[in-house]
Amino acid sequence: MGRLPLSQSYTAGLTQSNSQNSGLSLMSPGDTPHEIAAPRARVPFSSPLANGRLTEPRNYAPRTSGQPIQSLPPPRFNLNLESIPAVSENIPQETSQDPFGSPAPSDATSLIPFPNLPPPTVQMAMLDNTQLDRAMEMALIKANAPKSDKLHQLTGTYTGFPSLHMALNANYFPFIDGPSSAKPVTYGVIRLKNIPFSTKRAEVVAFIGRNSKMLNDADEPVHIIMDRATSKTMDAFVEFQTMEDAIRCAERHHQFAQSGRVSRLGDRPIEVELSSQAALMRELYPLARGVFWDGATPNILPPCSREPWGNFKGFISCEEMVMLVKHVEVPHRSPFSKECPQRPYECLISTLGKFPWFATDFITLAQRGAMYKASFKLIRLLTGAVSRNDDPVNLNHQLFRRVVASVMKCKGFTVLQKDNIAFLVQMGQAEMRMYHQPENASSWVHQYSVTAKPGCPQDVLDWYIRIIREQSTRDVLVRPISERTAIQETLKDTDEYWGYFFQEVGYTQGPDFDYMTLKQCAFLEFSAIERLLTRALGHH
Repeated sequence: MGRLPLSQSYTAGLTQSNSQNSGLSLMSPGDTPHEIAAPRARVPFSSPLANGRLTEPRNYAPRTSGQPIQSLPPPRFNLNLESIPAVSENIPQETSQDPFGSPAPSDATSLIPFPNLPPPTVQMAMLDNTQLDRAMEMALIKANAPKSDKLHQLTGTYTGFPSLHMALNANYFPFIDGPSSAKPVTYGVIRLKNIPFSTKRAEVVAFIGRNSKMLNDADEPVHIIMDRATSKTMDAFVEFQTMEDAIRCAERHHQFAQSGRVSRLGDRPIEVELSSQAALMRELYPLARGVFWDGATPNILPPCSREPWGNFKGFISCEEMVMLVKHVEVPHRSPFSKECPQRPYECLISTLGKFPWFATDFITLAQRGAMYKASFKLIRLLTGAVSRNDDPVNLNHQLFRRVVASVMKCKGFTVLQKDNIAFLVQMGQAEMRMYHQPENASSWVHQYSVTAKPGCPQDVLDWYIRIIREQSTRDVLVRPISERTAIQETLKDTDEYWGYFFQEVGYTQGPDFDYMTLKQCAFLEFSAIERLLTRALGHH
């Protein structure tokens, strides 16, 4: 009799079902040509055809290696949170714990992420001083970062906290007023008149000579003045290390002119004369009315009611910065900028580098915001031009690095503004440290004047911010629930790295905030820091 096909050899006359098919799939098929010569291997489990009957297949789920199968009852629901004794010695110790019980009590400084508990920042604020100090030490151990000497000195007391006098000491206090840290300079200056409108910075450097003791290239000694309204190139100024160096350079070119050797820049004869910081500042900020420049230091004249148009309204206007960007965005409407595309970027470098940021009484947040927006847009435009290789001669990587460096070195910009620029250009952490940017710079949201002191250890900075964060959180927790809820809702829309520092500062909103001066911001922020440290450390 002929052999039945495989599809009929096991299922002839039987009703097909999924369970039967699943069982049949585990049976060995009949002899196949490549198995005839070899003996059939024994199936290690009972066949579904045992005793000539078809049944539901057994459960072939894998067993735990080395563990016998035991039919144990489910664990009891233990309301006393006591562990259930082991039923068998073969069961591992961890399986004898009640799976329905609460977890074992953890360290006092650990934060349990249950949804009904406050956020970790609030939990940390609820801990006492001993637990807070221990939590800080545990965080340092996890980060594998040993304490710096200054932090050891701060926390190396009996209580683990310094006195208020020690915390406010300038040797340990890690914050400074960024704009006020800028200082006026007294460099020597010469002026180049009647230069070609397409003059490049490298041509000016070659004309002066590198042996003439100009400032270093990183200090941007060359300032080619551009009219921000028309983008027309005006005169050029060059800064020297001392006034004597500038005098020698001007005298040398004066002697050349007397001997008949006219100084030329390109094909055009130019004039070289001794100048001053005051003349340079007047040319860089021509719309600054009501100000007398004493070198690089501005002296604001008292307002005159009879001539209000001559009163001081700022060193630079928002419209000037908008026009500076427009020359790059719409170059076909600026014939001078079209022929010299690098000039707006060089104008930005000089504007930021020479701006009198130390005069915080006369600089508003709106004016600084306009300068920052222009810087951000110009860097973004230059990034696209360099990546597309639009003009490799004028818009190159060297110009890009100069613009980025001038923004990151700017004393007037906040930590967050510089962090935005660093993110835009994909700057690495090591390079950001070169510009004295702290860690977690993106969390300095409400610091409009306070910056990190250059050279301050990062762990000292983190320690002060932690004290500010926890003390401000405690202050909010003791408020009535109606006030506390409103403040906590505000924190959800901002960063909590500094805690409720913004609540302690109490900035206003709206136009009044835009017209605040940098000095007013510094006063509010440093006063808030002092109050928080006084409440946190006043009893130590």
